[in-house]
Amino acid sequence: MPLTSRDAEQLLEQLYATAEVLGSEIKPAAANLMIRDMRSYNRPEIEQALARCRAELTGRLTLAAILERMPSANAYLSPNEAWALALTSLDENETVVWTREVAIAMGTARPVLEQGDKVGARMAFIGAYEREVAATKAEGHQPTWEVSLGHDPVRRQETVQKAVTDGLLEAPKVQHLLPAPEAPDTPGCREQRRQIVAHLRQVIDGQDEAAKERRRQQQQATEQRREELLEQAERLQRGAA
Repeated sequence: MPLTSRDAEQLLEQLYATAEVLGSEIKPAAANLMIRDMRSYNRPEIEQALARCRAELTGRLTLAAILERMPSANAYLSPNEAWALALTSLDENETVVWTREVAIAMGTARPVLEQGDKVGARMAFIGAYEREVAATKAEGHQPTWEVSLGHDPVRRQETVQKAVTDGLLEAPKVQHLLPAPEAPDTPGCREQRRQIVAHLRQVIDGQDEAAKERRRQQQQATEQRREELLEQAERLQRGAA
């Protein structure tokens, strides 16, 4: 949850205290800027980062040092990790779970890659990726993961399921891409399935019996009609004689 005004005030005090512990001081204008740049992060994470700074740093306190110790501030893939992920999108059978920044950078690099210049494509990708990540971070946003579907349905399910397990995707939003959950194999469920099967058998047997009765009635009606026609034919013959 973003910082409230009260959070900002209390963190400002911790910021001054941390700088003092490290043997330096921060001017009020600089401290306020640092707090403003961290406004999209939650207070407990910032406090933990400041505690690590007090324990690990030997020089002056900087914004970069604080952000390096905040997991959510480093949620983006490194340029090399992003490039390796982007390359998997070249296989149309593969489903890729990537961020908007990776997708945009790959769009920049793909024309160069199609010309056979893999080194140039990688350089173009990294340059575009770093620009996009910097712009997104400046707006205070965290990475948003998206799915680029491949043709292979098995790989699609495996990739999406792994992304859900890793916490990159929310299961309800990609449920239509995942296999249907298996029914639990409990005694109660087994008994329920047994009753359903028994009921279906009764319905089928009842339908069979009804069909047999209809066929019997049809045969009886046919036989009766045949006898009536024979009797009618005999009467005609006697009358003709």
